[in-house]
Amino acid sequence: MSSKRFTISLANKCQLLFGATVILILTAALSVVWLRMVNLSEKSVKKRAEGIASALMNEDLKIGESSQLLAHVLDGPSKSQFMTITYIYRDEFEGAAKVNPFVERALQIFQSNHDAKHLFEHAPNRFNKKFYRYIRAVKRSDSRDYLSSTSVGSEKPLVDPLDRLILVQFNGTAAQEVGQENLFYVIIAGVLAGLLAIVSFWLITTRLFLSPLRVLRETAAKVSEGDLNIRSDINTGDEFELLSDVFNSMLVSLKSHADDLQGINKSLDFKIGELNEANVTLYEANKVKGEFLANVSHELRTPLNSIIGFAEILSETLESRTGPIDEKRQRYIHNIITSSKILLELINDLLDLAKIEAGRVEIRIAPMAINDTLEGLLGLMKPQANKKEILLRLKSDGDLPMVKSDAGKFQQILFNFISNAIKFTPQNGTVTVTAQIEKAITGNAKDKMRISVSDTGLGIAEEDFDLVFEKFTQLESPETKMQGGTGLGLTICKELAMLLQGKIELESEEGSGATFSLIMPIEYQDKNLPLMPDYD
Repeated sequence: MSSKRFTISLANKCQLLFGATVILILTAALSVVWLRMVNLSEKSVKKRAEGIASALMNEDLKIGESSQLLAHVLDGPSKSQFMTITYIYRDEFEGAAKVNPFVERALQIFQSNHDAKHLFEHAPNRFNKKFYRYIRAVKRSDSRDYLSSTSVGSEKPLVDPLDRLILVQFNGTAAQEVGQENLFYVIIAGVLAGLLAIVSFWLITTRLFLSPLRVLRETAAKVSEGDLNIRSDINTGDEFELLSDVFNSMLVSLKSHADDLQGINKSLDFKIGELNEANVTLYEANKVKGEFLANVSHELRTPLNSIIGFAEILSETLESRTGPIDEKRQRYIHNIITSSKILLELINDLLDLAKIEAGRVEIRIAPMAINDTLEGLLGLMKPQANKKEILLRLKSDGDLPMVKSDAGKFQQILFNFISNAIKFTPQNGTVTVTAQIEKAITGNAKDKMRISVSDTGLGIAEEDFDLVFEKFTQLESPETKMQGGTGLGLTICKELAMLLQGKIELESEEGSGATFSLIMPIEYQDKNLPLMPDYD
């Protein structure tokens, strides 16, 4: 079971994607600006602290004052004073380090790295306000007394021990307020820029892209409903207008083709009506023709049988007489008998075909012994085979079971097969009739009976397989023309096989004989009889 797919319009896709893109770009750009502003703010504070510390490097405070200032910074509320400056002398290092971790960390850095002179950081104080701290190391080489006491060119010591520390501490409230104000302006600028970008994009996409697409979509929807007279009206002066012109040209072409097809359909409807009338006329004519053939053929058989009978009586009366005149009479009578039999065969074929086409053939289902029927047919055809010294044989394993079928139609089909095989098999050839039962593969299907007639004649080319079953058709070969015939025998066999719910198969190669097989489903007379074994 397929779930319903969620769909979203192109306009909504464009607006969502562009809005997300604008927000992402503005966020990234303003984040850089904000970080830069914060960095500059901290650098400004640090630079100010460095300037104050540099200006106070040679100023001395009393020991009591330095301690009092330090205690004021650590214990008093940082909000009461924006900036405090504390001098920490050498003898105060240990005490200050215990009280202030920042001083302790600075001493460790300055004592381990003689080139380090500055340390700056920001952290919240105990009132959770932003707090900046800067400490400057004053070494002996930096003091005014030391510089004045050292003569020019005299050797200075390699290590400058710390003389004192200048600690500058800023209350970050004012700086934090400035940062918050800057952040507010950055956010306002971002929101205004985002709104302006979104509105601009909405106007641009709606006017330049989505509006022409909407017109094309509505036009296409009208066309899908069958309206080929509609046209799209887009005047943008760009590719959309070109696409609209191409679309309109396509609609004009479709309308022209639709009109042509409509005219052709009307003509076809008229032709179909004429063909229907012609088919009715042909059906009636064919029915009349079938009835005419059936009646005429029936009326012709009676005088032909009389002609053949009287000709045979005359032939018998002349057998005992000799002389040139009597021999000539015997030859004439023989020609009369032969021609009459050929004409009678033609009339019989026409009568059978007319009955089949007129639907007047009756199927009489009755019990039939396959072995007895085949042996009777071979006995009937044996004199004709002996005249050409052709070996006529039957191949079957054991007794075939009793089946229900129309024995007359069955014999007529096989009689035609055997007669044709004898006709087109050369002297000293062989005609073989094979009978076998093919068991059904599935339980619902019926067993099939296959009766095959094989000869050792010249065979039939594959491209002529369908031709041999057509009415009044004979192959273009000397052997066929010598044998003569009406060309209706195999046609009648094919129709009779279909009446018996069977079919005919032909297997042959040119120059190696032919095999005609009758295959038809069978119904057993007595289902208790054993079935034939499978054949390889």
